[in-house]
Amino acid sequence: MFQYFSVKKNSLVNKTLFVFVLTLLASCKTTTSTITETEDPLKYVNTFICTEGDNGQLYPGPAYPFGLVHLSPETEGDSHVGYYYEDEFIEGFSHLRIGGAGSRGKGGGILVKPGIGKFTSKIEEFRERYDKKSEEASAGYYKLKLESGVEAELTVSERVGFHRYTFPEEQKKDRYIVLELSHSYVGMQDASFTVHNNRTITGMIKAQHNNGGSYHKLYFAMLLNTPFESTTTWNGDDYSDNENNGQGSNIGVWLHMPRDAESQVLIKVGLSPVSEEQALVEATTEINDWDFDGVRNSTASVWRDKLSKIEVKGGSEEHNTLLYTHLYHSYLVPNNATASNGDYRAVHQPDLIFNTKNTADDFTYYCTWSLWDDFRKYSLVSILEPKSVNDISRSLVDYYKHRANGDYKYWPIPNIRMEFASAVIWDAYNKGLGDFDKEEAFKGMKEDYENFANHNVSAKLERAYHAHMALKMAEVLGKTEEAAILKKGAMTYRDIWCPEQKDKQGNTRGFFTRDGTTVPDVEDFENDVYEGHLWHYRWFVLHDFDGLAELRGGNDKLSDDLEYFFENDFYMHVNEPDLHNPFLFNLYGKPYLTQKWVRTFTTKEVTQIYHNHGAYDEPVVGKIYRADPKGYIETMDDDAGTMASWFVMSVMGLFQIDMAKSIYQIGSPVFPEMILHLNNGNQFKITANNVSEDNFYIQSAKLNGNELNKSWIDYSTIMAGGSLEFEMGTEPNKEWGTE
Repeated sequence: MFQYFSVKKNSLVNKTLFVFVLTLLASCKTTTSTITETEDPLKYVNTFICTEGDNGQLYPGPAYPFGLVHLSPETEGDSHVGYYYEDEFIEGFSHLRIGGAGSRGKGGGILVKPGIGKFTSKIEEFRERYDKKSEEASAGYYKLKLESGVEAELTVSERVGFHRYTFPEEQKKDRYIVLELSHSYVGMQDASFTVHNNRTITGMIKAQHNNGGSYHKLYFAMLLNTPFESTTTWNGDDYSDNENNGQGSNIGVWLHMPRDAESQVLIKVGLSPVSEEQALVEATTEINDWDFDGVRNSTASVWRDKLSKIEVKGGSEEHNTLLYTHLYHSYLVPNNATASNGDYRAVHQPDLIFNTKNTADDFTYYCTWSLWDDFRKYSLVSILEPKSVNDISRSLVDYYKHRANGDYKYWPIPNIRMEFASAVIWDAYNKGLGDFDKEEAFKGMKEDYENFANHNVSAKLERAYHAHMALKMAEVLGKTEEAAILKKGAMTYRDIWCPEQKDKQGNTRGFFTRDGTTVPDVEDFENDVYEGHLWHYRWFVLHDFDGLAELRGGNDKLSDDLEYFFENDFYMHVNEPDLHNPFLFNLYGKPYLTQKWVRTFTTKEVTQIYHNHGAYDEPVVGKIYRADPKGYIETMDDDAGTMASWFVMSVMGLFQIDMAKSIYQIGSPVFPEMILHLNNGNQFKITANNVSEDNFYIQSAKLNGNELNKSWIDYSTIMAGGSLEFEMGTEPNKEWGTE
């Protein structure tokens, strides 16, 4: 089966050949779905949403729910995920990225491209135009036709990217497949490859994360179903024919395909954070044959089962598309960093291999985090995927355990940032999903608080929230003295409240300022806070909104300020710090205003003055969420599913403001009927009678048939199953929800 260029009796391929033989008859991972074709949520998933321009930073290529491989086309632009809908050229197809992450992007590694032409090591020379009309995508699948006539199709399993390239029959000469290993969104520190035979290449990439030197190191195995004839390899400007090895930051392999080869070439690229050998195991066992359509259908079935956990009735085509597309986006991060045998490399520990069975028999190790952005997303994940949240919290505690005494720059797979890990950990524990070492968790949560920056207003407010999370765990563990210290830390937000501070219009409202004294301008962007101004962080006291109201002089004054904030278009939905603000009216006795503003920013046209680094040249007017390639308003990143999950929760009519409490605020449901199919076998049904774009105010509500006059429900109520029924109307009922 394996044809060698040279004698390699002890090669990696020979070591793993028996694994392939023993598992040849194993079937690909499949899931049986009970959803009928007419109810299929996949028909509403549009993976081109949020791919045009700087409007989401998402990508159309296939992924697996929380999977390792994110295989998508690379265009010639400077997108943080490698793809802009409007670009004309395709550079190739890479296997790694973080959806909507911004931060210059992380990934872009292991670039593969088919084509017809002579050897060149330059991407700008082998890239080519593509037929935009030929481009199509769905959950788990992508397709286009290149100008050369080559048709490219992509699908994935959890750890393997699967390519199908169909060359034009009439063009037999100069067919090639190129493997380019310098491609990276931030920079390639090092890479290597070994050509084992004329069907198999393995290697490694060490790709940069930021200017501080953080990096991820991943191993790969590339298998072809048909042999290539010869190779040309390069290292910088030097190249040679039929060289079997290479190492450096600018290397690659040009595979010359024989003229008598089949016109269709299939390629599997297995990934592993553990080793090349394990990457080869993944490529030969996770997809054990060359049935491209079978893998495509299997992955689609997995997506179908995930998305069908939310069933809706009576929604418009637009709202259905937005719901299921953004639910899809909510499943892109974090990523499974566990080998199929349970091995993994922990964060900051590049030289050690651990196994999940040492934590728990059913443990899956996750990585790829952007927790400053998406920590609220896990309030949705905890409803739909409680087992995953259990493993996510275990993985974050594992991060705490291994982050000291190692290479603090090393990550097994691409990563962004770790703030608010403690919020996700505590939320899981508080909901009964945190089966982890609580002492280790507390140690890490306390360190997060103690080491958190304290240099400006936003840092001080976030630090206080970190103290509160550590406080909650200290109380569980009975650490009385430490709890007292942490309680003081959680209240330090009060030290920077300036009651005399006026807004720019001259109204005395009180604001958080750097040292609690007045400042000239509360709208001075990024002077005292990160990515915003003082208005945007005015309500960032997630753990003590009662205390904030006390500082202001009562609920009425604070809710009046909040209404002023929205009426004057200060709210900035493109960024995270004030995402909870529309739901705060519930806490201050005016739920009807929560209904008004949540629905406004979910489905209606709004005005946005600010992006996260200042004011737009002209205010942007339009819908925040759109069912077209732009998807979001200008400069709004999806941020690892943050904005997508906000939409899903908002149309559901439920949103968790504070991750320290398992309480979901009631907003304004969009669909006449939504059924949550829970993993425990229960169903929670949300009905909104007479709901429409005009009828978005709650008139009355019933929970399990009993009158409900409070504007929140608990996580346990949802998971127990039952029904939440609303009567909707055009005018606000100012009495409802005030209990």
